[in-house]
Amino acid sequence: MIRPGRCWILSLCYMSKLATAKPSIRQRFLAFCASLVLLLSLSFMLWYMMVRPCRILATCIQAKLLYPTDVRIGAYYQTSLAHIYATKLVLTIFRRVYPSAPIFVYIDSDGGHPFDWNAHHPIVMLPFDARLRSAVSHGTHFMTASSCVAYVNRIIKAAQDLDWLVLLEDDVWVCNRIDAAALLHDMNGQCLAKYDVNVWGHMIPGDCYGGYGGFVLRGSFLRRMHVDRSYIHDILAKIRRPIASDELLSALFLRSNGTIGKITDYAEEMTTAAVIVHQMKTFYHLKTTCSAELNERV
Repeated sequence: MIRPGRCWILSLCYMSKLATAKPSIRQRFLAFCASLVLLLSLSFMLWYMMVRPCRILATCIQAKLLYPTDVRIGAYYQTSLAHIYATKLVLTIFRRVYPSAPIFVYIDSDGGHPFDWNAHHPIVMLPFDARLRSAVSHGTHFMTASSCVAYVNRIIKAAQDLDWLVLLEDDVWVCNRIDAAALLHDMNGQCLAKYDVNVWGHMIPGDCYGGYGGFVLRGSFLRRMHVDRSYIHDILAKIRRPIASDELLSALFLRSNGTIGKITDYAEEMTTAAVIVHQMKTFYHLKTTCSAELNERV
């Protein structure tokens, strides 16, 4: 194999020899070939020394942007512990995927809870606030602007140091790691629900809402989102009923020019390809309250 360095030396020697004599046509052709070899060798060395490392660096940067490994993700979980076995499953499955991600837990009750939270650390137990108690027996609904503001501010506080915040509920399973590159919106999920135009009118700049179980919220957007108490008060006066937490969050997102969109990893039923699964109510009927029995069965 001829090395580029040897080609340069031979080419230079041959051309210097020709410079001292009158070259023939054959010698001129050979000189041209030698010059071409020299030029190609220099080009190859330039590519190897500069272009190739730059391409490798660009590939690494692209991979870092598309598939970041240091994405800070956490979860907010408001529960009444009415379905304690389902709660156990939600936390256990999430922990298998994200062993060190923080989970902010708020229990919608001021009573005791026979549950071994230590098995799911890091858990941040949020203090009880009567304003956050749901106005209905199922779901999370609020009657007053004060309750709405307290709920939203608690979610914003949970996302202070996070890139993404997952909204967990008793029927939400996070089965695999979430692809951050697929999270293109400020609120990511399924977006099947629609605002009732006859009720909401022009209170919001959009018709689709999310914010229910399994949705993934952008932390940076939450930190700059404007929580307007008077706007929330106007909404409650307009709809004349308790407002659901997902309606509330989506209305505030849209009012702050946020985006709500779909991700393919979200599903309303268990599938092999689903990363986030909603409506997993299969275990609601199990009324187990003993922590030891829960740990044994999962």
